[in-house]
Amino acid sequence: MAGGSAISGLVGARVHRKEDRTILTGTGRYIDDVQERGMLHCHFLRSTVAHGRITSIDVSAAREVEGVVRVFTGADMSAITEDLSFAQPIPGLNSPSYPAIARDVVRFVGEPVVLVVAESRYIAEDAAALIEIEYDLLEPVMSTAAGLAEGATQLFDDVPGNVVHTDEQLFGDIEAAFAQADHVVTQSLDQHRWACNPMETRGGVATYETGSGQLTYEASTQTTHTLRFLLAGWIRHPIHQFRVTANNIGGGFGLKFSAYREDVAVCAAAKAIGGTVKWVEDRNEHLVAAGAAREEQLTLEAAVKADGTLLGLRVTMKLDAGAYPINPPATVYAGLVRTTLPGPYKLPAYQFRHHIVATNKASYISLRGPWAVETLVRERLMDKIAHTCGISPVEVRNRNLITLDDQPTKMITNVTLENVTAAETFQKLVEMVDLDAVRREQEAARAEGRLLGFGVGTFIEPAPGTQEFWAAVGFPFGSEPCRIRIEIDGKVTAFTPQTPHGQSHETTLSQLIADELGVGFDDIRIVYGDTDATPFSMLGTGGSRAATMASGAVVYGSRELRKRLLEIASHILEASVDDLDIADGVVSVKGAPGASVPIAQIAMGCWLAPEQMPPGTNTEMEFVANYDGEGGGFSQASHACWIEVDQQTGKIEIKRFLVVEDCGKMINPAVVEGQVIGGIAMGVGGMLLEHSAYADDGQYLAATFMDYLMPSAPELPEIEIEHLEFESDKVVGSRGVGEGGTVLAPAALLNAIDDALAQVGRERVTETPVTPTRMLELLGVIEKE
Repeated sequence: MAGGSAISGLVGARVHRKEDRTILTGTGRYIDDVQERGMLHCHFLRSTVAHGRITSIDVSAAREVEGVVRVFTGADMSAITEDLSFAQPIPGLNSPSYPAIARDVVRFVGEPVVLVVAESRYIAEDAAALIEIEYDLLEPVMSTAAGLAEGATQLFDDVPGNVVHTDEQLFGDIEAAFAQADHVVTQSLDQHRWACNPMETRGGVATYETGSGQLTYEASTQTTHTLRFLLAGWIRHPIHQFRVTANNIGGGFGLKFSAYREDVAVCAAAKAIGGTVKWVEDRNEHLVAAGAAREEQLTLEAAVKADGTLLGLRVTMKLDAGAYPINPPATVYAGLVRTTLPGPYKLPAYQFRHHIVATNKASYISLRGPWAVETLVRERLMDKIAHTCGISPVEVRNRNLITLDDQPTKMITNVTLENVTAAETFQKLVEMVDLDAVRREQEAARAEGRLLGFGVGTFIEPAPGTQEFWAAVGFPFGSEPCRIRIEIDGKVTAFTPQTPHGQSHETTLSQLIADELGVGFDDIRIVYGDTDATPFSMLGTGGSRAATMASGAVVYGSRELRKRLLEIASHILEASVDDLDIADGVVSVKGAPGASVPIAQIAMGCWLAPEQMPPGTNTEMEFVANYDGEGGGFSQASHACWIEVDQQTGKIEIKRFLVVEDCGKMINPAVVEGQVIGGIAMGVGGMLLEHSAYADDGQYLAATFMDYLMPSAPELPEIEIEHLEFESDKVVGSRGVGEGGTVLAPAALLNAIDDALAQVGRERVTETPVTPTRMLELLGVIEKE
């Protein structure tokens, strides 16, 4: 698409969020708010064993409970649904299909084995307690090592050796790189599993109208069109009679990108019963069954010169995929890690191997910044290289970072970098930190018996990435549509396939439209979350796309409608289009404000009497724009983290956290800062507190917030944020920023922990989370269990 003048005006202002009017007054509509006449309630009875054959199910007592409407076993549900399949034409991918409710075998604690539908949730749960199930226990596979071991129990017949996928890719001459190396620096990390935990858990309300055959599913989802597309096939329902909607959504963090077996069961149950059926998982179900992420083990070997210059890198990754595949396939996560891991550094040679392994755990899901482990291991490796070469962590980065002067250039993974400012954010970060003072403070603290740590890190984020990048990952990039309509009264409605859940789309997209069309910010409505109204897209909200892609779609759509308005006004006002301007909903002649016509007057004429409008003009006041991303791009940031370790309790306190970020042109700085702070909170919580832990027998050990710890305000200091705001010559110079804090904060934090440990002669962190107990083990205060 052609370019144009830069967006300005409201864009860049700290406009108050439109969403807050609803959210803060408690007038939003979430799934649990839905109360339809005659609505029934669902409860899933879930497996209590990690791996076993179902030998018998007796649901007779449950069916006799007053108020129970239907009880669906696996066999009952399979009679009215197709098995879920997420198979993709990816060479070597083993992606088993599976039923909405377990039929013969259960493969993780929490897997649904019976669905009870009753007049209330209380009745459904009471009835479920009467169901008797017997299992023939099978040996569970609870780690990638166990899954790959010779003679390991096979989870699926069509996943030989429990290997979902394995691959190796080589870039450059890796053997030559290691032959020339002065040092070979090795590092391993075993990252733990942690969960998304949005405030609103998964859920949906399905309504089947027996007269019309229409099925409507109101869901808490990030992507309504994908959900509709997949569910229609699995429940054998005509897609033209299937509508999926989403209203307010209490967070997603990647969890709600996929369709789940519970969605299938709820919609199929509504259709079978002929009414409205509601399901909302409780927190226990969420923790046990919704899935988790981040469970990967990586080993890195770096070939480096004596001065710390990178020559080559070998990486081996194992990913614990859990039992059942969901969308997207786990190969996408491996591809993201492989493609992104070189980051903003010059790297002449690179080898990457991965093994994705099936285990008896809940599914591996997308979690905010699903490639994050690459930044974590790379930035910690840079610190270890610095230590090996006897230089500072700052110097080792400066010697290897790609600067703006180096660009455009290719990453070793064949992805073009242009307008990437990671080096510049890092330079600014260093300027803002007195490193000598940091070391003096640490020495003084040790003299007092206190232990301080300091760490840094930098990264680039595909937000939204580029066509080359996503091709290398093995995932479609896709353009972004938006339909914009000038209503009969001159107000504006925009329809987006985005399904926002905290990203402030209603605010930022309104800012863009207001600037482009010259209408009031409050005269714009953003419509989302309705497959009957919004343009089709299989991507929805995720992957930090919206800041570029959705913004581009509304800008181009607005510009087309602006062009139409000005052409019509030029005839009415007898002036050249070039002499016209639009402000406050009025088209006027520049320098002659008395010569003007309201947008509302033009719109009314176009809608009511198009034949009376100036001949040869386009009177369609609605337009669907598709934005290709202008090549896409990256966000970047650098973080610095100061910590203090309590050597008696093992508690880690973050004393200060500094961010220098560059997401290009900020549409709303307040929104950007909110996303950065929220991302850092999630990353810190994931490293220090949260753990989706399993016992050796497959029992889930963190099934409530008594055991699964979440971060709160006292765990975080005030986050200091500096914006660079590098602007390119593209029409939309904005990049995504929602995932960066979760990706980079763990690296800066663990580097600070390693720095503290080094001061007392202890080894680096090799596994996470770094709980107080683990910190005491690292300090040698207690023995490792």
